[in-house]
Amino acid sequence: MGLGGVNLVHLSYFMVFLYTFIQPRAGASCPAGWENGPSKSKCFTYVRNFLPWNRSEAVCQGYGGHLAALASVEELDFVQNLCATSSSGCWIGGYGYNSSLGYVWQWSDNRSNWNKNVFPGEPFHIICNNASCNTNPSNSCTLVTNSHVALVGERCDKSHGFMCMLYQDTVLAESRCSHRQCHQEYFIILVVVSVLILSTTMAVVIWLLIYKRSKKRRRSHKSSGPAAAALVPPSWKVFTMEELITFTKNFSEGSRLPGKTKKGGTFSGTLLDGSRVAVKRLKRSSLQRKKEFYSEIRRVAHLHHPNLVAVKGCCYNHGDRYIVYEFVANGPLDRWLHNVPRGGRCLDWAMRMKIATTLAQGIAFLHDKVKPHVVHRNICASNVLLDEEFGAHLLGVGLSRCVPWEAMNGRTVMAGTHGYLAPEFVYRNELTTKSDVYSFGVLLLEIISGHRPAQAVESSEWQTIFEWATPLVQSHRYQELLDPAILDIPEAGVIQKVVDLVYSCTQHVPSVRPRMSHVVHQLQQLGLRAAATEQSVGGTGISSRGTSPLSAFEIGASLV
Repeated sequence: MGLGGVNLVHLSYFMVFLYTFIQPRAGASCPAGWENGPSKSKCFTYVRNFLPWNRSEAVCQGYGGHLAALASVEELDFVQNLCATSSSGCWIGGYGYNSSLGYVWQWSDNRSNWNKNVFPGEPFHIICNNASCNTNPSNSCTLVTNSHVALVGERCDKSHGFMCMLYQDTVLAESRCSHRQCHQEYFIILVVVSVLILSTTMAVVIWLLIYKRSKKRRRSHKSSGPAAAALVPPSWKVFTMEELITFTKNFSEGSRLPGKTKKGGTFSGTLLDGSRVAVKRLKRSSLQRKKEFYSEIRRVAHLHHPNLVAVKGCCYNHGDRYIVYEFVANGPLDRWLHNVPRGGRCLDWAMRMKIATTLAQGIAFLHDKVKPHVVHRNICASNVLLDEEFGAHLLGVGLSRCVPWEAMNGRTVMAGTHGYLAPEFVYRNELTTKSDVYSFGVLLLEIISGHRPAQAVESSEWQTIFEWATPLVQSHRYQELLDPAILDIPEAGVIQKVVDLVYSCTQHVPSVRPRMSHVVHQLQQLGLRAAATEQSVGGTGISSRGTSPLSAFEIGASLV
């Protein structure tokens, strides 16, 4: 039997299996961190952030859903159990408002109706401590509690935890189709899948034939040059030790850039074409050989983006490893946040938003445009360099393999960057793109507040940035979160949206954190809103595209 006959037999078996598997299939699983409701058509999750009703609904919409709409006693009991840890109750989707027909109450998803057979009488019992409750019923939103009165109404501006809900669209689609229609859909799926499998098989056979021919050609044209030259792509260069000594003036103290020097230090240099570079000397390691080092640098050098620090080349000299990368004029972000360089100027709000937006664009590129995607793992203020126009450039991308994990982990703890790490990475060593999202959220709060991720409050006690910020957020004292050095204070609504983005990025459940592309969009919208406000009031804030406050300031960050 030929190859085509074997494929047809396998295809027939697959069609029978697919038909028997897909026909009885019903329902769909919920995302990680969500619970399947009693009706199997909704997913629920309890969010412990204490927010007003309208902001809670906005957060749920960001997940693609709404505040929970309850249609049965089972769903009410289910939501009460999820909300059992909250003593003050949880927001759900019911709200009331005045209309031409009088007082109206409905669910926020605009799909569910009040089920009077399940919930007889009024939709909820309004909590009234004075006469003002009866005069302003439109300010009432629904709260689920564990008391004898399950649903109560409360002022919408009060802060509570809340219950989000997602519809399982696949379940709803299956419930809408009749038995015959579903079978027709399954038949169409089988036909399409069969055509795809047949086409894929033909494509694989053709590819194998082409690959074998090209492999023979490569063998016949294989060069006999040095092994190091074969490892280096034409876009970057392997420097000799003599060249590095010339560039850096023999690694003199005058060419050393400010920063930590425990692992070798960073030196400035000038290439023969006049362009400035930075030369990073990595800690000596016996675990990485020359071939592995070159392979890692090749992978990093292919990552080109305006907001990533470009790698120009490398050098391997008897176990000593050096990386040559582009020179970024204004140096590391942490010095501008916590120790403004001499002759420098404090970062204003517009500069900080530009730094956050351009940094987010660089991370989004790594997550969405690079295949397979790249996880940075060490996003912190010292790994962000600022150019002359205060745009952010992310440093150390993809270089985690150049430093042993033990050394990397030790440096992380010693340098105090533990506060940037996502909890799933700290406790379970799970690393995904959402781990970078968490680190960016911490850094975004550091950028607007000027507080480090962890600061000593007593001789032996440490306070995290969220332990300091959360009480201010819960009491809506947003302006007190800002760095006192910021003179062009934005509107309270702009600050609130940035803080909401911070807490969205640092959710404990990785799956509910936003993608970095969504974060970029949110920051760009906030930037446009702030610019429009500044023009309307004739503001004269410092332009983020103006002359560098300290163009001669040099880099002081480590590569990893």
